[in-house]
Order: sequence, then C-alpha cells, then structure tokens
Amino acid sequence: MKYEVFISYKKSAQNGGATKDAHEARKVYDELRAAGLKVFFSEESLAETGKGHFAKSIESALDQAAVLVLVSSCREHIESRWVEAEWDSFMNDIRSGNKKGELFIMNCGELRRTDLPLFLRRQQMFQANEMGQLIKFVKNAVPRKIALKDLIFCSLHCCREELGEDKVYLVTIREEEAGYQVKAHWGPRAARRLNSQMKGVALVSKDKAEQIAKSLKSEKERSGYKTHSVRRLLTRDALRFLEADLGLSGIQNHLRANDSAVRTEQCDELGSSSSCVANLRAALASTICEWMKMDSRKATEWLQKLYAKNPDVAFLQDQVSKKKIRQ
Repeated sequence: MKYEVFISYKKSAQNGGATKDAHEARKVYDELRAAGLKVFFSEESLAETGKGHFAKSIESALDQAAVLVLVSSCREHIESRWVEAEWDSFMNDIRSGNKKGELFIMNCGELRRTDLPLFLRRQQMFQANEMGQLIKFVKNAVPRKIALKDLIFCSLHCCREELGEDKVYLVTIREEEAGYQVKAHWGPRAARRLNSQMKGVALVSKDKAEQIAKSLKSEKERSGYKTHSVRRLLTRDALRFLEADLGLSGIQNHLRANDSAVRTEQCDELGSSSSCVANLRAALASTICEWMKMDSRKATEWLQKLYAKNPDVAFLQDQVSKKKIRQ
C-alpha cells in the first residue's frame, strides 16, 4: 500500500502502558481513514509487514507520505528517540527539496508553541477538540490525483444535419512546473482520435490560461457550439487518446470498470436526437462503402436495422468494426 499520511507518536509510557498520545493517535487514525485517506499508523500498519521489516516499513512510509501528523502531549515525547527521528527525517526531506509535504501537530496535552523544538514552531498546531479542522487541513494537503475532468475547461458540440456535421471541440488547461498549458482538441464526434493544438504561448499564468480558454469557448459558442458532457461526446478510443495526449494515467481502467455505463450514456440526451444519429449512420455507411463492395443504400439499410435493434452509439461502432474484420 502507498501511504498518503504518516502518524508519529510515542506509544509506550515509562510504566510500560500506552501513552495518552497513543490513544489520541488512534482517534486521528480512525478519522483519517474514515475520510478516505491511506494512513500509516504503526500499531496497525506494521502488523501487515511483520516486525522483521519494522525499520524498512517506517522508512518507506515516511518517504511516500505527503503529510505527517505529529500527535503529542509534551515536548519530552516529541524529542523521544523514534518520534524525533520520524519528524526530523520528514522535515529534512522537505527542506532539502526532495519532496513537498506538510507537518501538522495534534496537541493532546498542554503544549505551548514555545515548548516545541525550534524547527516545529512554525507548523500548524491543533487542539484535541479541533479534530475536524485537522482532518480538513490534512485532506487539503494530500495531493489529489488529476483526473481528465479536472483538466477540461469546456466541452462543446455542434450538430448541423443540413451540412452533415457532427463535431466536438474541447479546451483543456493543465498545470506544468513553469506555468499553465492551454490546448484545443477537435474532430468528428464519432472519431477515434481528436486533433489537438497548443493555444497561445506554451506556458502562461493561470489567469492568462483561463483568459485564452474563455476566448476559445466564446468563439465556438458564437458559431453554434453548445456545452455537453465529455463522456457523452467522445468515443472510448477518443477518451483514451485524449488521456495520453494530456499525460494522464488510469482512465483506460476507469473506462473498463464503467464500460456498461459509458455505453448506455452515449445516446442519452445527445445521441438519442434523430439528427445526430442520422449523421452518425450516414458517416458509418460511407465508411463501410470504402471497406467492402456495398453501395450506400445497402450500407444505410444495414445500419438502420442495427439501429432498430440497439440505438446505442458504441454498439453501432462495434458492429461496424466487427463487419470490417469479417471482410
């Protein structure tokens, strides 16, 4: 398991029993887990790897974690051998630029800021009755995995039956290390892959990127494009290629897991409109004529029978592909 949060605390008191810190750390662990975060808590996590891998497991978890929560009731516990080694190692990685991260302190005693070691005095500290605030800060500090929907500024569609057009146009904004990247993506709605082009300069400020994206969206809206859901606009192949173009990962598995949902939604709202489906059938009929000895009329009739059986766009495309393979 890859951990997002590491909880550091002194487990045993001098009498051999559990410290107050350990009880509070357990509460923090339960709340963070309930919030959907992957948390390293030695009492639970080390049992998964075994005592023989104690040091290695802690080292690996510290390296992975973006957030360290230090739970303590007194300076003595903060400066205990293992606890200090954990937070000091974590902070050193941040100071040296090896990682980006945050350290938060849960005060389960009567700690004052002046009681803290010098390198911890600037860190955010929460009282025991501020658990909700702590969890909120931790969640905000954990890097969220970028999904396709996070990068899409707008997704537009234009269907003109009289011109035989069924087109899509998307604008994406992606943050890079030196600025923001704006791209336009366009093509037929039934396309397996969209064309793409960088807009404006390669890397710009966030405000400039949004300004460019708004301008592109307005231009398309003036020419008749309207906003629609990406999942209802693009084929599965087009989504995969778009993911690759934007440097994302994981969408292919997401599509497989939600394959039935994608198939049923393809014709909702947009695909069920007679003009769009008519255009799609015409486009597929034209494609079939290029693959085999079948005139346009017969190709259209064949597709009409398929449509009567199942109007789903993905179904039509799959059947055309299968027919191509058989030929």
